Amino acid sequence: MPRPYKKGLDYFELDCYLDDKFGMIEAEFGDKGFAIAVKLYQLIYRELGYYCEWSDELIPLHKSKMGLSSGIGTIKEVVQACIRVGIFSQELFDKYHILTSRGIQERYLRAVAKRKGIEVKKEYSLVKVTQNAVNDGRNPVNDVNNPVNDAKKRKEKKRINNSAPAPAPPDPPEDDDEWEDPEESLRKWETWKAQQEKRDES
Repeated sequence: MPRPYKKGLDYFELDCYLDDKFGMIEAEFGDKGFAIAVKLYQLIYRELGYYCEWSDELIPLHKSKMGLSSGIGTIKEVVQACIRVGIFSQELFDKYHILTSRGIQERYLRAVAKRKGIEVKKEYSLVKVTQNAVNDGRNPVNDVNNPVNDAKKRKEKKRINNSAPAPAPPDPPEDDDEWEDPEESLRKWETWKAQQEKRDES
């Protein structure tokens, strides 16, 4: 019997600069509201990848899965606020009692682009899904425009620059009376070199 296809994700992207929707949740509920919203994202991406079922009966189960210490009432209020501000789709929540959004589905489909056998329920879909879009062979991890690849290139360039030969010290002046002590010259040269390295790092 073949192994069943994995649905969820091991990790998901979370932007450093979140939109105002998350800001509204944080303004209304503080850090606790933000934490609950992110925990909901974790639950969605980990379990089924692009949605999770949500009802009053499931809240205790989800609370346990998310490891939240908040009360059920607080979690319910935060979920309702997330739906109200548009973090989750109001239409799909009302119709199917699920938590999902266009952004969640787009991120999920990008993450599973190379997987085979990925199916998105047509009635839950907020994005146009074709087989080519799901399995198009693109992987942002290997993308040449990936910031990680840019960091590797900068590191390699820095390594090459650091391995270049050090510049020769200045030629001594023609008049021997102006020639300074060799130790003083070495100290000045080391100071100059340290300044050059600091400049290259920034």
